[in-house]
Amino acid sequence: MIVRRGREREIKIAICFAEDGQSEVSGYQGRAALRRIHMSDGANALVRQCCHGGTLRALTQLRFFTWPPRPFRELVVTEELRRRGVPTVEVLAACAIRTLGPIYRGCLVTRELSDSEDLWSALQSGLVGRLGWETTLRAVAGSVRAMHREGVFHGDLNLKNILVRPEEKGVASYLIDFDKAKLFVGELPAELVKRNLDRLLRSARKLDPHGNFFSAAAWEEFVNFYHDGATG
Repeated sequence: MIVRRGREREIKIAICFAEDGQSEVSGYQGRAALRRIHMSDGANALVRQCCHGGTLRALTQLRFFTWPPRPFRELVVTEELRRRGVPTVEVLAACAIRTLGPIYRGCLVTRELSDSEDLWSALQSGLVGRLGWETTLRAVAGSVRAMHREGVFHGDLNLKNILVRPEEKGVASYLIDFDKAKLFVGELPAELVKRNLDRLLRSARKLDPHGNFFSAAAWEEFVNFYHDGATG
């Protein structure tokens, strides 16, 4: 287990794997429900157990055998992204526990961004409408553009891995879940930018096939904002 300095007394491995009853189910949902820890300074942390996606999840559930352990890789990558100025969350701890031989379960603990919703939830709940469509799309496009400008390829860019929330200066957008990210020196090559944006569009069509919440026109507007940021 690796814990951010100053949080050692509050974040223990038993908390990470819900073995002490100190955490609670949060309103956030990744591949599985995230749990919440209340910390002494009034901040909250979210505990996310590593889960497989797709058909592999039914076979292996929460078990992994990749090495180094996935949460430690995500910790390192996320810290590098924060150093590069990419808007993302602060990791507070990463841990893994062996279950059999090289097989392990892992989890990541991050600081909760209060009042945030993932983009897909925000579209459904009406938060995007309340924040303003154009303002929100500009913020999201700006965060994705910043990621690509810093040479980061997101391995699973989708509507659920983008957080939005109101802040003093307007709408802010944060990118999360970088366990499959690839880092490059300089700006991300154009062919990888296209692959990332295509992946995001596929996720929108999969989640919202009829365009009830994220229409073709909204996608075109997002792309225009993205390219405005690239040339502005």
